Formats: sequence, C-alpha cells, structure tokens
Amino acid sequence: MLVLLLCCAKVHAESQSVEESKLEGKLSEVVVVGREPRSGVIERINVQPLSKLSGASGSFENILKVLPGVHSTNELSSQYSVRGGSYDENLVYVNGVEIYRPMLTRTGQQEGLSFINPNLVSTIDFSTGGFGAEFGDKMSSVLNVSYRRPTSSGGSAEANLLGASAACDFALPNKKFGGVVGMRYKRATYLLGTLDVKGEYDPSFSDIQTALYFEPTSKLSFSLLGSYALNHYDFIPTDRETTFGTLDNPMNFTMYYEGNENDLTKNLLGALTARYRVSDNVMLGFTGSAVSMLEQERYDILSEYWLKQTTTDPEVSRDVSDIGVGASLDHARTYTATNIYVAEHIGSWHHGSGMLKWGLKVQRYHVNDEVNQWQRIDSAGYMMPHNDEALNVMHSVYADTLMSAWQYSGFLQESYTLSFGNSHLLQLTPGLRFTYVALSQELLVSPRLQAVFYPRGERGWQIFASTGAYHQPAFFKEMKNTEMQLNTAITAQRSWHFTLGTSATFTRHDIPFRLTSEAYYKRLSNIVPYKQDNVALLYDWEHRASGFAWGIDAKLSAELVKGAESWVSLSLMQARQDVQDDSYKNSEGQTCYPGYYPMPNDQRINLSIMLQDQILSYSQWRASLTLNYGTGLPASVPAADRYDLTFRMPSYQRVDMGLSYVLFDSEKRNAVRKKFGSTLKSCTFTVEALNLFNIRNVASYLWVKTVQYAEQQSGMMAVPNYLTPFRINAKVGITF
Repeated sequence: MLVLLLCCAKVHAESQSVEESKLEGKLSEVVVVGREPRSGVIERINVQPLSKLSGASGSFENILKVLPGVHSTNELSSQYSVRGGSYDENLVYVNGVEIYRPMLTRTGQQEGLSFINPNLVSTIDFSTGGFGAEFGDKMSSVLNVSYRRPTSSGGSAEANLLGASAACDFALPNKKFGGVVGMRYKRATYLLGTLDVKGEYDPSFSDIQTALYFEPTSKLSFSLLGSYALNHYDFIPTDRETTFGTLDNPMNFTMYYEGNENDLTKNLLGALTARYRVSDNVMLGFTGSAVSMLEQERYDILSEYWLKQTTTDPEVSRDVSDIGVGASLDHARTYTATNIYVAEHIGSWHHGSGMLKWGLKVQRYHVNDEVNQWQRIDSAGYMMPHNDEALNVMHSVYADTLMSAWQYSGFLQESYTLSFGNSHLLQLTPGLRFTYVALSQELLVSPRLQAVFYPRGERGWQIFASTGAYHQPAFFKEMKNTEMQLNTAITAQRSWHFTLGTSATFTRHDIPFRLTSEAYYKRLSNIVPYKQDNVALLYDWEHRASGFAWGIDAKLSAELVKGAESWVSLSLMQARQDVQDDSYKNSEGQTCYPGYYPMPNDQRINLSIMLQDQILSYSQWRASLTLNYGTGLPASVPAADRYDLTFRMPSYQRVDMGLSYVLFDSEKRNAVRKKFGSTLKSCTFTVEALNLFNIRNVASYLWVKTVQYAEQQSGMMAVPNYLTPFRINAKVGITF
C-alpha cells in the first residue's frame, strides 16, 4: 500500500505545477476549519471526491465502501456492512435526523436512490465503532451527514446514461434565509439490461430534497429538512441463461418466464429544528420529525427451468445430461406502511475545559403489514410437496399485522481536555446513554468512553481508544420470521466494543500523507441470527446467538491533487457466532453441536484503493480509479434450522475507472468559458469504465431442485446470480 501511493506521489510531485494557494477559498463551503481529519474514532471524510467517484449505483455510499472496516459485494446496492455487522446495524443521520431503510427490498436493482443526495452534502463524519453516547442505538457504525448552508446563490447539474441530477443554492443578501434544493432521477435500464435475466426493465427512481434555514436573530434559528422519494421498479422477465461450474464440470441453467413484477416505494420525510442560544456557552435545540413510508411488492411469475451438465469438448454434444427440470409459480401481494414520529431535545454547555452535551428523545412507531405470498413448485413432473389427494403449495404465507410502539431515550456526555508533562494532551469523552423500549419493557443502559492522546500536543499524531456498550432494540423487521409471525417481546441485541488505534501525518515529496491503523474487538450477545440473500435479511427470532468480531483496519491517504484525497485501505477480520439450541442428529443418530461458525458478513480480507490525480502536467485531464477486492462471504444452504451449513462465495473483485476533461473551471476563465456564458463556473466531461476487467461477481444464488434419475433422489443446486459486466458510462456536469 505504502509503495503504491508513494510512487504516485513521486510521479505527481515531479510533474505538478499548480497554483495551490487559490483553491482553499474556492472550497470554503466544504472545508472544515479548526478540526483535524480524524478525531479519535470519528473520521471527517473529504467531500470533494463525491462528484468524481465512479460506480454503477452512483450513490453517496460509494465513498464509504472504499473505507477500512466497510465492505459491500454488490455495486447495485447502497447497503454496506461494517466490521461483520448486518445492513440493519448502521446509524445514518442527515442534519441530525435519523434515516430509516425500506424493509421489502430484496435485490440491489430494486433499491433505486439512497436517501443521501451527494450534491447537497457539506460535511461527513463516520465511525466504524466505539462512537459516543450522543449517537443512537445501533451496534456497528454511525454516519453523520450535514447538508450545506449556503451564503450565496449557485448550483450544479449533471446528466449521464443512468440518470440526471440538479442542485440549487440560494441565500438572501442579509444571509438570514437560504437553503439548498436537490432533484435526482435515475433510470437504470441501460445497466440492468446486462444481467443474466433478460426482459423489459422499466425502473424509475426520483426524489426531491431541500434543507432550508432561517435566522431571525443572532440567538434564534430554524432549519427545515424535507424529502420526497418515489421509486418504481417494473419488470417483465422473458428468459435467462447462466453458465457456471468448473472446467471439469461445466453447467448450463436456462429458464423461461411469464408474468411481471411491480414494486413501489414512497418515502416522505419532514423535520423542523429550532435552536436558541441562551448565552455564548449554552445552546438549546428542539426537533420534531415525521417519516411516512409506503412499500408495495406485487408479482406473478411462472418460470420453467432446465439445468444441464455440459462439456467443452467440441466433438461431443454440448448438453451431456439433464440434472434438473421443473417449474414454479410465484405470487406475492405485500403492502407495508410505516409511520415514525420523533420529538427530540439536544443541549450543550461549553465550560472552561470542555463541553457537556445532553439529549432526550421520544419516538412513536406505527407499522401496518399485509402479506400474501405463495409458491408452487413442479419438479420433474411431481408437485412439491407431493400429495395424491390435494394440490399443495411449497411455501405459503398470509399475514395482516399491525404494530404500534413507543421508545424513549436520552444521553449525557462530557468532553474535556487535560494537559500534563511536556505539553501532552489527553481528550476524554465519557458518556451514558439510556433507552426504554415499551414493547419489551426493557431499560437499556449504555456507558461509553472515548480517549484521544496527543503526544507533546502535536495534532498530527494521535493515539485513540474507546470502549462501550451498544444495544439495538428490535424494529419490525427483526420481529418477523420467515413465516411472517410477529414477536414484539424480543429483547435488544447487545454488543461491547473495544478499539485501539493511532493516526499520524507525514510528508513525502512535498505531499502530505496520513497513516491510520486500528485494532478492534466486538463481543456480541443476545443477537438475532439471520440469513442473507442478496440485500434481504431473513431473521429468526426463535433462536438467539452469541458471537464476536475482531480485526485490524489500516488506511494510507494522500492529496496527490490539492483538495482531492486518494487512499489505500486494508482490513483483516473474523466474525463468528454460536446459535443457541442449534444441535442436530447426524446420520448415525448422534447429537452434534456445531459451536462457532462464520457470520453472514465474515469477510476475512478487504482491500480498497481510491486514486484521484491529473494526467502528468495536463491539469485539464483528470483520472480516478476505484478498486475493491474482498474474499468470499459465507452463503447459507437453505435449511430451516441449520446455520452452520455454509460455503464461501467467490471473491468480489471490481475496478471502476473515470477519465475527465475539464473544459473550463474557476481557475480557467478563458475564451472557452465565455462562449458558454459568463454564468457558468465550470464544465466537465467524464467517461467511466465500469467493471473495467469484466469480472463476473456473484450477488447471490438461486436454489433449484435436481433429480438423480438412477437413484430417484432429489437435491438442490446453487445457480449463481451474477452482477453487472463491463459497461461504459458518459456524463457531463456543470456548475453555475
């Protein structure tokens, strides 16, 4: 890692001739003054790469997936796992308002737009564990995003082969009122048409967001966050052909479809915050927010499949033997309406050597869930399950569930700095968080502590550590099992975090570098085991498990171009669990206890590279490269009561590359710019190579019935669902 970035730095330093002093003022809206890039377990992420990072989804979360401790093996999805945790264990805040995920999404191509609009972002704080008591009740990570508060008018727009977006900043001359408005539209037909399943894809994802502020006096201010998103996913499948296997045992899977799928998600959010400055040291804040989310899943799909063993020998017929033949009819009518209401107070008091923060929060949940799903399977001419007297279905679920709940939480957190011997500085942040869950009648108390040590007071070198308890009360999704039975009395999942790390800055070839490394251990208890299928998580509240996750994360970053950060990150991890009462009888009738086995997100090695640079001395030509490599995740065998039956999926390997030409920008106000109008500040053309090496990554598996005709024995085989192949994307972006 170090050699790679140092070589890039040397080449860049020898060719660079840029006026660096001009850039800081032009990035004043996204540069945080007076705070180091990392403060203990919280890392401040540079906003600048957001507009240049290449990726198939185009979502904000692309930048998180190349950070240490974070992994994702699906470029179509905005979901991510942190240090072995599930997708549901990550806290996300925008302007202090918690963001909630949809619950019915099964695959990455159904997701559409993630909530966070990268065109509006001002600051990003991210922690992979050990965060303070001020943040809520999740077990893995916290992402805290703030939208811009502009002081002047402007905007930006972008169009590409996958969609378009636009953002507008505005502010009154007296700067007492202003805000940002952003609109996005995504139509991923161009990308989804490359998947193995062919058909008529008609996805349409759009949203509009605004963040407004009003400051009538120097002591009183108001802010409003509003969002409306509408995601449609309509699909008429026609056929599928997948080749897989090995050179010695090649396989071919062919499927033909009739029917269609129609999915819909509507998400409406509104949050109003009032802040009152009692004095120069005391600030009081009050927030009221409401979220309304409607999800719909409708499909009727008839499929017929042939699974064959083939051969690569040109002198032999391509199809050697039939392994499985069958048909299935899948039906679903699922409607989920979720309403969440929140009232919150947060206050702070700056005192002599630190700051005291406190908060109280009341949440009201209301979920209405209607499910009607069934599946009928005909395998090799026999209905499954077989019954001579009745026509049965393989899987059938009917449920009409209504859940309402209250939850109360609060925290108290102190932060102060001690100075001792040789100007050493020690910053301590103890805190206590409590949560009362009305449904389970459970009171959760979470002590937390963060410490940052600055040897000789040097901010460029810090040693940090943290520990604390992290409890995650069950939401509606964890309360349901695969039969849609609801258990509202399940208690919270629990975790203890222990982290120890260091961060240091140094200079090579006149380029600043930062090296960060961190070791961690998470002790898990009372967790709800789950199985993961693509991005869907299938929980099983009938069992509980204990487990652990430990690992080492490292990141080396540098600014090869002023204001544009590049980095290399490496993560080593192990995450294992032991499900209670998971014994089984073997073929000899003996009782076996599996003990500890890998959790669904146990990715042992994860390597990510994100590079941004200009091409030699041609500053108008800029290149970006994103590389992800991760060892294979465990995949579950579909057995009702076994979690230890797993095998490893192939490793995830992907390279995305972008090449941009800056026609003009704020540093090149030349004749070209005048031709396009004086109101334009910049114009950039970009060509992206997505999945540059055309690697066939596996998102999940389709399990099909097989028949050994000689022995009349049935089994199952995993057919891989591949992700997107090589694709070219082109886009143009302007600012004004």
